[in-house]
Amino acid sequence: MTRFTRIQRLAGLAAMACAALLSAWPAHALQFIAAPQVVRNPNDRAPLAAVLSFQADMPVSTQVDISDGQRNWTVRFPSAAAGPLRYPLVGMKPGLNHTFKVSVTNANGRKLEAPAPLTLRTPDLPANVMEFPQLKVHRADVAQMEPGITLVTVRRRALGRSELMTPVQRQFTVGWSIILGLNEAGEVVWYYRSDSRIAGVATLANGNIFFHTAQFSPVEIDVLGNEVRRWGAAKSPRPMPPGSIPVDAVTLHHQPEELPNGNFLSMEAFPRTIENYYTSEHDNNAPRAAQIVMGDQIIEFTPKGEVVWRWNTFDYLDPFKIGFDTFWSYWPIRGFPKALDWTHGNGVHYDKRDDSIIASMRNLDAVIKIDRKTKDIKWILSRDVGWSPELRKKLLKPVGANFQFPSHQHNPRVTPDGNVVLFNNNVHQAIPFTGETSKPASESFSNAIVYDIDDKAMTARVAFATPMNGDVSCNSFAMGDAHVLPRTRNVLVAFSLCYPGLKIETWDQQDRTKVYADDLPSSPRIREFRIDNPTQPVWDVEVTPPYHLVQMEVFGLHRVPTLQPGAATR
Repeated sequence: MTRFTRIQRLAGLAAMACAALLSAWPAHALQFIAAPQVVRNPNDRAPLAAVLSFQADMPVSTQVDISDGQRNWTVRFPSAAAGPLRYPLVGMKPGLNHTFKVSVTNANGRKLEAPAPLTLRTPDLPANVMEFPQLKVHRADVAQMEPGITLVTVRRRALGRSELMTPVQRQFTVGWSIILGLNEAGEVVWYYRSDSRIAGVATLANGNIFFHTAQFSPVEIDVLGNEVRRWGAAKSPRPMPPGSIPVDAVTLHHQPEELPNGNFLSMEAFPRTIENYYTSEHDNNAPRAAQIVMGDQIIEFTPKGEVVWRWNTFDYLDPFKIGFDTFWSYWPIRGFPKALDWTHGNGVHYDKRDDSIIASMRNLDAVIKIDRKTKDIKWILSRDVGWSPELRKKLLKPVGANFQFPSHQHNPRVTPDGNVVLFNNNVHQAIPFTGETSKPASESFSNAIVYDIDDKAMTARVAFATPMNGDVSCNSFAMGDAHVLPRTRNVLVAFSLCYPGLKIETWDQQDRTKVYADDLPSSPRIREFRIDNPTQPVWDVEVTPPYHLVQMEVFGLHRVPTLQPGAATR
């Protein structure tokens, strides 16, 4: 063996030894540089959440086994680089002692457990009945329900008509809201406190929670309640909330929706002065006058606030075709004095099947489908009353003896099966100046409807509808929500306003001689129905008004498999 060969051999042996040492090193070096800790969420807007923090000396995946003495579940987080780690823990019920067993695993499969279980007691729910929703669970047939957590936006409202509220009553109404996270038993396992009235709620593609506030401001938060992004209407008569990304819009309202491209769809109402316009929705012969009319524009804006697409109702619909509630105080109390409410857009949804948009115009009793590329109207779901000859060609033809047209409906969306589901408030059921009169409350029970729509044949039939009588309906004259759930096809419904045992005498806000819906306390109902049985809910939760002093409202719902970031298993 030459000297050079011996050197090569020794070098090879040394390399093998180093490789063996390096491969063995991670297995022996896995340790906590900072021991695991679980603390209450420092953000008191989401007080039932907790935060796990620790630091390992190398990349690890993490497992947390949680017990509250009643149930046990496991949360897993994927591998993360070495360094301080901080994970949210959510889904815990209030007022219980929780234990957390934390273990980490490196790339070689070596596992390290925290020296001892960690403990944390979750806070009790707020005791002030004016500051936290009071729930009554009427039924929770978990075996028949779609698994998951239901996000519920709850609002309160001082009794009385909006335009007559004092400043204190107005602040009480618009300066508070709660997003509840309810498990299948109807128990609170997460909530978020807002200092602004919240409309709709959803989750974004990144898992964060997305909702809309009365400040014309959509907001994105994480599960710890930390604000991630917020947008505002730059042309609003009200100042945008601090930190808002400005959007070139007069208003942003109801429930914006995230698009597959990461942009957002939203309703924007804006004023236009129209000469020789109506001064009454009851008397076509009343004197005409120049009026400020609020019409809707559907807009698409980027995360940076740039508006890249618009569809203007003034360009495609007739502003002289009006519906009941045109003269209510909706826009004057929102910063537009004397403005009339022509369209009252209250829901916009993207149909990815054919790159179209479905929008609800409440006061016109119409759901409209729009081609996103051409901006042409594809169809209109509405009664054949008062439409122009050209728009009559777009009306869907009803099919079936059980067919029901929507009236003052809310928030349509495409179902997993390609149908359209909406909440039908079912008030008025009439169009001004056509010889029809508004139906009384005794004939105005609300329901959820699933429509099977054939775009080519231009037909619509009712595939599912909850009954408009008995114990599973109520007079929910505004708001409301309905979803067909992806796994079971169950139908989740928010009856946003219910008035059990109380009598509504008029739907006309301007009629001060009769009892109007806003004069009464309301008890919203959250219900889930099997798609094959609309008469008997498998889940039924009531929000009760404390001492009948306020009106409680549930604006929207959203069911998610879990709120926990990472893969959670029960």
